[in-house]
Amino acid sequence: MSELQNQLEALLQRLDRMGVRVEKAVREAIRAARTGDTDLGQSLADADSFIDREEVQIEQECIRLLALYQPAAIDLRTICTVIKANSDLERIADLAASIAKRVKHMVSDQIRFDEFPYLNELARALLGQVGRTVRMLGGMDADAAAEVIKLDFEVDHLYRRFIHAVLDHDAARAGGAEVTMTLVQLAKAMERIGDHCTNVAEDVIFLRTGDIVRHAGVMGEPGD
Repeated sequence: MSELQNQLEALLQRLDRMGVRVEKAVREAIRAARTGDTDLGQSLADADSFIDREEVQIEQECIRLLALYQPAAIDLRTICTVIKANSDLERIADLAASIAKRVKHMVSDQIRFDEFPYLNELARALLGQVGRTVRMLGGMDADAAAEVIKLDFEVDHLYRRFIHAVLDHDAARAGGAEVTMTLVQLAKAMERIGDHCTNVAEDVIFLRTGDIVRHAGVMGEPGD
């Protein structure tokens, strides 16, 4: 194995570790929202800076390898994939922090997560997608990446169902615009996390096959 390949392997392992941290951040943020744990929500919001620093360092390492080795073919695709997936993971962590920051608003407005069935279903589907994304990233598996993309259709579907349902929910109407806005922003953050998982999956497919599947419309989306 060449020195470049050794360094690329170390880089992929570092990206995998970042993915595990990001998955934990998402799971903990949703747990804080479910339980109304404001202390956990605040600690998660504060911890986001660690992932921000790691994202910058991984990108700097990618740039260093590009400048030092001027790679081509699969090695170049690997570095491009790491750069893009690294950015998406950081955005997922930012959105997890956004969910965590909303916990205090949920508590002050007496919003109970379990009052909204579609919100629970959305969270369940999203956690499944995030977990699958991190496992897929560890193996850079194109078949698993295709499954991640399919899972995003379910997340999007549940997000739309929740938005329709929350506007008709007695608790949301009684709480006024602030309660509705908090719920919509919470669900939107989850939906956006799903989009970034899809981006990571598309990058892995590019790495393994050379195919660009973004916006290709190659997988059928279920109806509402």
